[in-house]
Amino acid sequence: MVRRNRSHTALVLTACMVFAATCLYAEEAELVIVKYGKVTVRSEIPEAKVFIDDIYKGGVNNVIENVMSGERKIACRTETQTVSGTFTIKKDDLLKLDARFQEGKLVVQPEKVEKVEKVEKVELVEKKPKIEAPKLEAPKPEKPKKPVAEAKKEEKKSPEEERRAQHLSLIKIYFDDIDAQEVRITHKVSPKVISRFAEKRHKSGAYYRTKKNLLLCEAGPCEQQWSSSFVYTDEEGKSESFSLTWKQIVFSGMTQQGTSKRDLLYCLNGACQSMEDASAADTPQAVVLGRYHITWAKSSLVIRRSDLMKEVADSGGSLEAY
Repeated sequence: MVRRNRSHTALVLTACMVFAATCLYAEEAELVIVKYGKVTVRSEIPEAKVFIDDIYKGGVNNVIENVMSGERKIACRTETQTVSGTFTIKKDDLLKLDARFQEGKLVVQPEKVEKVEKVEKVELVEKKPKIEAPKLEAPKPEKPKKPVAEAKKEEKKSPEEERRAQHLSLIKIYFDDIDAQEVRITHKVSPKVISRFAEKRHKSGAYYRTKKNLLLCEAGPCEQQWSSSFVYTDEEGKSESFSLTWKQIVFSGMTQQGTSKRDLLYCLNGACQSMEDASAADTPQAVVLGRYHITWAKSSLVIRRSDLMKEVADSGGSLEAY
């Protein structure tokens, strides 16, 4: 009888242990459920870029989907300025931010409060209309219609502003989706001063993504290359030739430099120099080439006239306006 009671007790303890382990596993399984929210950053500079935890997510004034909930470092960057902060992403919620570069702040957009005007109730007392004999009135002359105001003509730029608009920035190049298997490269030039523009693209190797969403090289060499050439003519009619070659190499694993590096070869009238960028951050590098100033970062490349940059700075203007 004692043995039978001991066996029954052992079976009960075993069942409890199995039930407890099952509950614990269920609780742990619930903890790995990933929750996502959305983010949008508003900016008056349409070329600004949005980064979440130092990873490029797209441009401003757009909704960024599938952002992991929790505390996230969010930054908005231009070629010369960065505003950032740490914000809480909530599940199924849209976080709206304002990039205020003049104030050096990235803040949450204030909520709009709609004002509801109170309408006083007025009791209407129905009055019986008086019946009067119809009066014959002479027709009133039509009032002459006022002429429609002519649309305001756009203010013409001064010759100095027109000169800066055409000659300050020779070319702007944007590298979007830099961590993708196919980097999207776009450019912006002034057709009035840039001629004989040509570009080429080349890609080699096989790529794959890890469970941590890192892009690595599966079969190499894994290289993406973009090159261009063009001729710039200044306001005095002097022409100079440029050529640019940008190359990104993706590694097969993690190194001290990260998972990739980029090289830039830039030439003026056949004289060439080079730069290298192995930083994971979008940190700009600057170099002077003759009378030109080159600013290169992970996401953009800009060539400007150094003398016009000084003119704008001395007049208190902003380079972002050109």
